[in-house]
Amino acid sequence: MNRKKYLFFLVLFLFTFLAAKKYVVHSGEFTNTSATLNNARLSFSSALEGAQTAGSSLVVIDTANYPSRSVLQLQNRDSIKINGNSYTVATTIDDANDNTFNLTAGLGGGDITNDMTVYGNQVSTLTVRLTTISALNAGKFRILVPAVADDGTDHNDGPDSGGFDFGSTTPATITCPVTASYGTFTATETPADTSGVVIDGVYYHSFVCSYDGLGAVGTAFDGTTEEAFVINNLINPSPKNGTHTMGQADTYSVIVQHLDSGNTVVDQVLTKIGVVDAVKVSASIAPQITFTIAGTASGQSRCGQTTDVTTTALTVPFGALTIGSFVDASQRLTVSTNALNGYAVTVAEDDQVGREANVCAGDGSASLTCVVDASVTGATHTTSADWTDGSTYPGFGYSLASATGSPTVAFLYNESSRTFSAKQFADMQDSEPVQTIFSRTTVAASDAVDVCYRIAPAATNAAGNYENYLVYTASATF
Repeated sequence: MNRKKYLFFLVLFLFTFLAAKKYVVHSGEFTNTSATLNNARLSFSSALEGAQTAGSSLVVIDTANYPSRSVLQLQNRDSIKINGNSYTVATTIDDANDNTFNLTAGLGGGDITNDMTVYGNQVSTLTVRLTTISALNAGKFRILVPAVADDGTDHNDGPDSGGFDFGSTTPATITCPVTASYGTFTATETPADTSGVVIDGVYYHSFVCSYDGLGAVGTAFDGTTEEAFVINNLINPSPKNGTHTMGQADTYSVIVQHLDSGNTVVDQVLTKIGVVDAVKVSASIAPQITFTIAGTASGQSRCGQTTDVTTTALTVPFGALTIGSFVDASQRLTVSTNALNGYAVTVAEDDQVGREANVCAGDGSASLTCVVDASVTGATHTTSADWTDGSTYPGFGYSLASATGSPTVAFLYNESSRTFSAKQFADMQDSEPVQTIFSRTTVAASDAVDVCYRIAPAATNAAGNYENYLVYTASATF
């Protein structure tokens, strides 16, 4: 056979072969496609190791035969189920075995048998974004999420090693976009045991958004231009049994498809998502409280009065007193603390103001060398009264005014429309208990209160130098 005749038969053969061959339309890939989990943390799946103790909060797990092989895959405050009953993780114990954790409550008597299941679901939302490359009349978008089986265990409320699960009573659902050019979307969710979708030996849950419009080329379902596809209530896989390395993500393929009205896949893309252990971030903050007493200059307005003398952090120097006349002074007390349950500031005096610091028996009224506590009718170390007359009612007392922050102040100088509502100081010499003057039940940043002192000597007080001292205490509750 000559060369020309050979070429003729070769061309004829190829033409006949090609004419008879069925052509396959290979699917194209979407553009700008992504699949994102809002919670990419692995679920926990293990079992009890040996019989546990009823009422004990310590739990020991099997770290050899189940997907989760370390309690460090749990985090404080995780919700878990033991034998189907709910508990909360208090702490995990990081030691050579990593097999023990502590609960916030003791184990029930029915939850202590060896090999009872211990699992904690991590529920996530999967958001799929894409840009279309085809306009398919009455088509559908299908998102395939890998499952571990097709026998009903793929949606039985517990995590699976190797695939996504979801609840039997709280199933995973897909929320479809609302886009005019696509008409009306209809959502359909089918678990792996009934979806019939198996690709390369992997079972898939099927989430479909079918539409009755024409659609369009270049539609950006990106969550901004148009709404994205959102699948809710997925239960993340537990670690891949025997192959998971802590700190490394287990990866899964999510397949996104665009089908025509005859259910032929026209466009398709395979995306990857990673599910990984949570990273525990820990730190400690030392308990702290700061308490300062600061002096106030004379001529300042405090508690509705003008201060007559300048005080310091350690002294209230009233100076020379005139019988029947008030002298006013003030100090500012400031508290800051990180105590969760707040703080309280208390005060008491060692005794009445005595001449040469002598002891004043009882309330001091029997002694000419004691300036009694505020003698206005009704005033005690626990009860306030309006004190405006130093001639008729001499003595030593105090009032309060809030300066900064929002502390709870025991009483205020202008309460009940009073001019100077005052109390006596609790007298330690007379065994009177210290009194709280201000407080807070949570953390505080620079709560400040002005303590306003007032003194007026009686006509019968002997001449001389008088003094006592005050004890302020700031206590935090951590």
